[in-house]
Parts: sequence; structure tokens; C-alpha cells
Amino acid sequence: VTNPPIDPFREKVVMSLQCPIGPEANILQPNPAQVHRLWLKQPVISIADLEVLKNVSHRNWSAHVIDISFPVSEGVAGYLKKLQEICNEAFEASKRNQIIVLSDRKGGVDRVPISSLLSLGAVHHHLIEMRARMKVALVVESAEAREVHHICVLLGYGADAICPYLALELASSLRDQGVLDTSLTDEVIYQNYAQAMQTGINK
Repeated sequence: VTNPPIDPFREKVVMSLQCPIGPEANILQPNPAQVHRLWLKQPVISIADLEVLKNVSHRNWSAHVIDISFPVSEGVAGYLKKLQEICNEAFEASKRNQIIVLSDRKGGVDRVPISSLLSLGAVHHHLIEMRARMKVALVVESAEAREVHHICVLLGYGADAICPYLALELASSLRDQGVLDTSLTDEVIYQNYAQAMQTGINK
């Protein structure tokens, strides 16, 4: 917080949402590895961009997707068990991958998605405790994130990038139904949504 507050419109020259993600080298020992990171213009990514990250192979990078849902039949015990499994899986994945994607895509009638915020926070702190957080990027693929506040809280809890897929798919569905301008492409919908999120985050 600044006093007086920064005006994101008049002072945008000194504000940036660009996000370097991936393994971080030791800043006390300058070397070329420090710049071998993926640079995002802003933290909200499209569904297509997320698919690119999931299948990344540039510079021998790889990504690992972790399902953060569990069978509804397992109840509370399954909830706690799955949360621990997510943390353990993330740590093991950090040993051989550069990007970890926490996804609730498999949530449905028979599978309950654990809160993306809870999963992210648990993984973030578990990796810190295991001295592995700086080795990977944490990307969240969530149906929960829709508003500016949701995005900001996820960023505050350790997310490097966020794909709010349900919000984007909903907008595309409304376009297909004629509720929104039918000339809008998926890319335009994403750009409009991302711009709104950026404005809100900066504010």
C-alpha cells in the first residue's frame, strides 16, 4: 500500500503484471540460468495457452498436472487424504518437472473438487518446507476463479499463472447462444476478459 495511492492509469509506466515463471536460480550467483524462465505478459492465461504449458518441451521443460478432486463417496476422510496426496505428488513432480498444474477439471457428480485456494496454499507451503518451491511454477486451472478478487487471492497464495476456464467457456457458450455478439472469437473473448482482470488487479 502506498500513500498517496498509486494511480494505475497515470502511473502505468512504473507498473507491470509481467510474470516470469519456472525454476529460479540463485540471485546471489549471477549466471545464464537466471533468465531461462517463461515470461508471461500477465498472470491470467487462456485455455489454449494452458494447453501449451501442459505440453511444453522447450529447453527440456515438462509439466505435470495434478487432479485436485476426490471421490464424493470418501467423505471428509477422503478430503484430508487427497489434500496430503496432492502435496506429496507436487513435491515428487518438482524433482523432474518445471511446471505443476493444479486442476479441478475432473470435478463432477462423483468427484468433489477441493478448493483451488486451499490446494494451492497447501502445495505452496509444502514445497517451501521441502526447499523445492523455487524449482517449479504453480499454475492453477480452476472453475472457481471468476472475479478480480478471486484472481488476486490466488496470486497472493502463490499462483504463478491462472486459467479461469469456466468463465471463458461460459462466455463462449453465451456467444454461441446469441446472448453475446456472435462475431466474437474465443481469442477476443479471452483478451477482453484478461484486460478486465488486469485493470482490476492494477487498481
